[in-house]
Amino acid sequence: MRLRPRKRFYLIVILMAVDVVTALATGVGIFYNLLYVMAITTAVSFLWAWLSLKALEVTVERRSRRVRVGDPLEERLTARNLSKLPRPAVVVEDLSDVPGFTTGMAVNLGPGSSKTWTAKGHARKRGLYTLGPARTSFSDPFGLFRNERVLEGTEPLVVYPRIHEVVQFSVPAAYLSGESSLKKRTHDLTPHASSVRDYVHGDSLGRVHWNTTARLGKLMSKEFDEGQSSDVWIVIDLHRDTQAGKLEESTDEYAVSIGASLSKRFLALGLPVGLIVYADQKYLLPADSGPGQLDRMMEYLARAKAESIVHLDEALPQDEGLWTDHTTLVVITTSPRKAWALALRELTKRRVKVAAVLLDGRSFGGFFDSMVVMPELDLAGIPTYVVKMGDNISVSLSQLYNASKQNGAVRRELVEAIR
Repeated sequence: MRLRPRKRFYLIVILMAVDVVTALATGVGIFYNLLYVMAITTAVSFLWAWLSLKALEVTVERRSRRVRVGDPLEERLTARNLSKLPRPAVVVEDLSDVPGFTTGMAVNLGPGSSKTWTAKGHARKRGLYTLGPARTSFSDPFGLFRNERVLEGTEPLVVYPRIHEVVQFSVPAAYLSGESSLKKRTHDLTPHASSVRDYVHGDSLGRVHWNTTARLGKLMSKEFDEGQSSDVWIVIDLHRDTQAGKLEESTDEYAVSIGASLSKRFLALGLPVGLIVYADQKYLLPADSGPGQLDRMMEYLARAKAESIVHLDEALPQDEGLWTDHTTLVVITTSPRKAWALALRELTKRRVKVAAVLLDGRSFGGFFDSMVVMPELDLAGIPTYVVKMGDNISVSLSQLYNASKQNGAVRRELVEAIR
């Protein structure tokens, strides 16, 4: 519990000092009476504030631990006055650091009474947050002192990005190898077990298929293949200088949400999917398939902060060794630098299949024009999807951006304006 004087208290102290000097200099009794009144008022205010939070109990019930952007957040708070004295105007609030979520409320509690209320809000930005602790505070009626008490008890909250259903997103047929379903036998241990065979001396225990061994009464080993020869990599650029917007209506939130949505789509198709996020640090998750891969991606995406200091065109060459001619690379960015489009064109020369999702920075209130890179992307033949603030992401990712068509429409608008 912490009792602190407020600014008005220091004003009272100054007035009392002036009053004492005046009373001693003039000897007028009214100044002595005024001094007594201010001293008694200060003492009563101090005792009132000090006793205000005694025998006050606050409990918080939280239901949310892991949510996605847009999901509801809810807390149930109960304040109980265990004293026989009233507790007027006690402020109870949760000091959670979740953006846009407030729970503060002033309650009047009679002797032995309690009050319960529910604080509701929505998760508005992905990240790792802390729910709690709860804080109670009280200011005396004269505003001289403020008493605060912070209660123990915090809980972690993970906010994952929102996932949209993407049905029609695709790149041209040439950009996904026709051998994507090809299976190749390998002596290495991989996630793909295709069959079983008799145990051979030298096989590791990791190869033994114990269920078949128990059924047949002899050691049987698993045969592995390399799985699908095509993989998909999602690259998300979160450079700090190219972000715009706030909370859920921001470029970084859209980018991460698009990355999560596309990852889910490709994983549902049975393709191995890898992830790279250039953020406060580089988050790299090797390509893999299965439901657990999406969970791992969501953890990375929740942690990533839009604080990268490395430009996309500088980062891509550092990781180009991860991608082969069986790789489809989807780059999500809002960068207006043409150099990253040139870097993608160099990757296409190595037969890496490339697609881009470009966020229109100006539509989010940014001062930069992301669309200046479109001519370079169009010239390189890189299929591009454009997403603006307020767009239905599922719809925006279902139609390729046609630069020539858009330029023609702009020219027609200019001609009409001139006429």
